[in-house]
Amino acid sequence: MAMRGKSNRLVAVASAIFIALILFYTTEPRRRSFSCKTFESCLAGRPHSYQHALPVEPTIYENELSLRDGTLHFAREINRSDPEILILVLNKDEESWSRDFRSTDRSIYDFLDLLISTNLDLMTVSLSLMTSSSDEFLEIKKATATLPFARTNIYYQPDSGRSFPYEQRHDPAVQRQRRAALAALRNYLMLRSLRNEDHIVWIDADVVEFSEGIIQTMIAHSDRRDDVGMITAACHQNNMENYDKNAWAVDRNVSAIMGAVEEGDHAKAVQTLEDTRYFTDVLSSGTSDNELLPLDSVGGTVLYIRAGLIRQGVTFPTFNVVGTTWSQDGWIGVETEGICYVASSLKGGGCFLLGGRHHVRHADLG
Repeated sequence: MAMRGKSNRLVAVASAIFIALILFYTTEPRRRSFSCKTFESCLAGRPHSYQHALPVEPTIYENELSLRDGTLHFAREINRSDPEILILVLNKDEESWSRDFRSTDRSIYDFLDLLISTNLDLMTVSLSLMTSSSDEFLEIKKATATLPFARTNIYYQPDSGRSFPYEQRHDPAVQRQRRAALAALRNYLMLRSLRNEDHIVWIDADVVEFSEGIIQTMIAHSDRRDDVGMITAACHQNNMENYDKNAWAVDRNVSAIMGAVEEGDHAKAVQTLEDTRYFTDVLSSGTSDNELLPLDSVGGTVLYIRAGLIRQGVTFPTFNVVGTTWSQDGWIGVETEGICYVASSLKGGGCFLLGGRHHVRHADLG
């Protein structure tokens, strides 16, 4: 009887400790999401700690003002900084960080942990985010203050466009209008933020994992090869091997999509493209980590852009740019699906996919 009572007490103590651990990891001040997908994330998943040396007694300048277009802009900058990399992120509201499998809601703190996991020296990084949530604007200001980004820009721009239910975001009927608006937001943030950086990296707010060294690999390819202007990587979810269907290469043997397409044949051309294009999972199969594979369209879950292309006028098209005439819209190529087409006429405007194991993982919900 005494032995059974002792055993019950041990079970109770173990249960209490386990519950305490869960509460600690889900309610800690940094509000990091809780996940039990792996042992590390379940019990040992402490937030990443920043490893690089911090500047000695840095002078930090902060400023907040309303721009003439009504956008609220907060800027934070460390004195004498000269960042090489500009990281850009669009956020609609707190839901944009999404949720991961068996996880609490993610937040800006989880996203910053993701950036720390890249092992980039944040003193070489400018971080710019734009949100349409006033609450997120304040939360992002607070969260980013704990890390030594060379420059931080946060823009609050209330959402004035037509909204679509989140579950309809991939519905073809709304994709064109939604992506045109997204292209305009991307251009706004990119053109407002770019200063003297050499490299631009777009990251979706609901990306939760990078393969090791992915950003450094993209930059190294760009530094080595003059033809490399944009690079993306395979993107998957826990239950979906190829999540980002906006990254693909055309089959150049299909004449129906390689020449001029009459207005009445637009729908047919789109269908032919969809039936014959090659997605990232097929293109990267059997390749090595150091290979680059040509693309005709890129996705935006992670997207490297050589900054010099933007200074020459490359932006995300807000309309179907492929096949446009003076009197009519094109038949494909809005937002990320058109930026390679725009850049292809410029020196160094080639688009590529990282081969081998390189990838990003998208949140399982969203």
